[in-house]
Amino acid sequence: LGLTPKVGWLFHRIAALPPGARVLDVGCGTGGFLELMERANPAIETVGVDLGQPPQFLACGVFLRGSAERLPFTDNSFDLVACAHVLEHLHDPEPCLRELMRVCRPGGTVYIETPSPRSAWMPLFSTFWDDPTLVRPYSQVGLCRLLEIAGAERIRSGVKTSLPAVLFGLPYLPIGVLTGDRQAKAMFAIYAFGFSVWAGAVKPPRS
Repeated sequence: LGLTPKVGWLFHRIAALPPGARVLDVGCGTGGFLELMERANPAIETVGVDLGQPPQFLACGVFLRGSAERLPFTDNSFDLVACAHVLEHLHDPEPCLRELMRVCRPGGTVYIETPSPRSAWMPLFSTFWDDPTLVRPYSQVGLCRLLEIAGAERIRSGVKTSLPAVLFGLPYLPIGVLTGDRQAKAMFAIYAFGFSVWAGAVKPPRS
């Protein structure tokens, strides 16, 4: 987690949240992303949602089972809603985007992240198409347009890279190639070449 690149735009907004602000991670897995958010602002309340029950939940908050296309929350329930590495599994991402916007309060933050087109052609490493559950990668422009369609405002985007992760992952690269360790092979490529892209926005205030 310490080497995971943190999107400055997102974590500045997390750090600025008031005590008791509610944060949701849709497709949370084991809760590692939420744990990073809790470290950035220990005063927030976190909730994670995923289809399956993880073997362990790392975050301090609540875990619920649920679908990204039908979130088990009322409208305007959260100050910040994140959804990382979910949209690329969906044939139609718009229902998920509508749900993210629905449960986010007016003026709150919506953050999405997916593999980039670069993830489909990385040489010598595990590529996007090695996972049969994935449908398509997204570009920064594509993610921004999804947020525009969903009615978001003040949209920002970027590519995730990390120099510390590159320096740490490079020594493990030959080990991964020789042993077939996908984690060791992927670490350097993911953070050196920009495997993931992100986009964030603000839900418009009530008219």
